Amino acid sequence: MKKILKISLVLTVGIGLSQLHANSMKRYDIKSGKIEYALSEDGNIMGVAKVKSVGKKRVIFDNYGIKNLEEEVKVKKETTMGKTTTNKRHTLRYMNNAIIYNVDFKQKRIERMRNEGAAMAAMFGGGSNLKESGEAMMKGMGGKKLGTDKVLGYTCDVWELMGSKQCIYKGVPLRVVTNIMGMKSTEVATKAEFDIALNKDDFKLPDYPVYDFNMDRMMAGKEPKPLDKSRLEEMDRRDNAQAKVEAQEGAEAMKGLAAGVAALAKAGVDLKSSKDLTPEQEKIMQDAMIKAMGGQDKMVGKMKKEILENVVQIEFAQKCFGSANTLSDVNKCVDKGNEMFNDDREYYTSWTPKDKQEELQEIEDFKKAVPCIKAAKTMIEVKQCLPK
Repeated sequence: MKKILKISLVLTVGIGLSQLHANSMKRYDIKSGKIEYALSEDGNIMGVAKVKSVGKKRVIFDNYGIKNLEEEVKVKKETTMGKTTTNKRHTLRYMNNAIIYNVDFKQKRIERMRNEGAAMAAMFGGGSNLKESGEAMMKGMGGKKLGTDKVLGYTCDVWELMGSKQCIYKGVPLRVVTNIMGMKSTEVATKAEFDIALNKDDFKLPDYPVYDFNMDRMMAGKEPKPLDKSRLEEMDRRDNAQAKVEAQEGAEAMKGLAAGVAALAKAGVDLKSSKDLTPEQEKIMQDAMIKAMGGQDKMVGKMKKEILENVVQIEFAQKCFGSANTLSDVNKCVDKGNEMFNDDREYYTSWTPKDKQEELQEIEDFKKAVPCIKAAKTMIEVKQCLPK
């Protein structure tokens, strides 16, 4: 089902053996901190525009950067052909693990969204923290570690990469100097405190209404959804827990895929070839993946659980969709499903009689497959049960 169901048909379903370490989302090697920065920018862009800006920035983080607030105020003057314009920019961004709050001071509103970048970093990091992943990435991009220096008395590692020099203390940049195409930008810490006690007030946001930033709603032409601010903490806990499971599943999938590829290489398969795998080669890869992820029984149990958890949602969808005759009606079903099942579902952009017929037929096909799925003993049997 293209919308209401979230059924994973791949073999890599489940949390699996390789749980992400507790530090997998760490940004820094320090538990908490408050840093203030002075910002400046000066230069001439392509000999056409002269730019000069000054500003300040503050960063507050806790739990090794899993909670991170950044606020920046910058005044920028740009002169082109004798005409000078002045712009003031004020931004505030608060990251609470897998959730991001972006403050729009002009519109006096806050947008809440998923922090997909951190989840992907945790997944591909394979259990390493983000600081370690970041250093590996800098090396991979040609970055060089030049030595050490001191900022505010803290000894930091100096990295050079693509016209930028950064002095990084335990993952925290204390000085960044960039010189690219005639523009020099600096960001230098003027005050820093680490391993300090913090509370909720340190991460307090302006008293603006909070909206759910959902791309599916926007694509469906629906206005952002205002949120009940009294429920934000509860929503963050729920969504962070879900993001952790997703990252664990992703990391386990990567582990299984790596094992499968290694098994093919060992069997002498030319991985650079564009030829499709033979059934025998597919079995080699699948067996290696299943073994790496805990064995057949464990994977079958995870896969069946993932699929069968959708049964209650299917019953709701069949009833609600059956009575939906317009695009507005069916998207009301999606909204109600979000509230009932604490899930994010895609909004429909079309709901013709044919769309409705096809969707209801897919729901019916899935319901008929449920007894077969419950009785399945192997992953192949589970896949054979599923509607084509």
